Amino acid sequence: MVYCAGVKPLAVEGEVGALAQRLGGPALVRLSGGIWRWRSAKVERRPDVLGIAVRFRDSQEVTPAASAGDQDLIFLSARRLWLLPIAVFTTKTRDFLDNHYYAQLPFDVEGFGRAEFRLIPLRPSTVKGNRLERLERSAAVGLALLRLEVRRRGARARWMPVADIELYEPVDIDQNTLRFNPFQAGKGIVPTGLLQSTRLWTYWGSYLGRVLGARLRARRASARAARAARRARRRGQEE
Repeated sequence: MVYCAGVKPLAVEGEVGALAQRLGGPALVRLSGGIWRWRSAKVERRPDVLGIAVRFRDSQEVTPAASAGDQDLIFLSARRLWLLPIAVFTTKTRDFLDNHYYAQLPFDVEGFGRAEFRLIPLRPSTVKGNRLERLERSAAVGLALLRLEVRRRGARARWMPVADIELYEPVDIDQNTLRFNPFQAGKGIVPTGLLQSTRLWTYWGSYLGRVLGARLRARRASARAARAARRARRRGQEE
């Protein structure tokens, strides 16, 4: 599910303030399950991780294509990659707004240095429904709010608020061409380290897999329709 959103800077001074000002403005936010494709609310009963991908936009245009000034950040409901097997069972899969989300590896941030990011929903959903319905109803009354926080690398470093992200409404956008890339770093947040480099290939592989999968499903659907049409013609001829 993809939402158009607005980013309101919270910090106004110093290094964090400069970062907040760069990120302020429009955004696209995709919220999704990590393992299971959404087909019905039954998916929520299965263990899973949830993900949130944010594109801090350089313009108000709603498009799947990224521009040079856009910044992508990708978060999971797991503190670290190696904790994913545990997060699968601890993630609250019924509500996107009832989990904390972490960008998994460090970044070099312009004017700030080595840093980590996380997203903290300001409140869980208070409405009924499946997680998509809850999110949409919370957004409709201005309560779908995510706080972006940053901290320097180190176990004792404190998290500092950067900006609040308010989800406005779902948008109809081509999911096969909308791809979030951690190396889309138009606002000065650059992934760093060997593991980050390997993620580039992971995301391209994921994108190609989605495109090829969609094409394969379309071909299968077309083949089924053609077979059904042939059977209908044969029945008509026999009658």
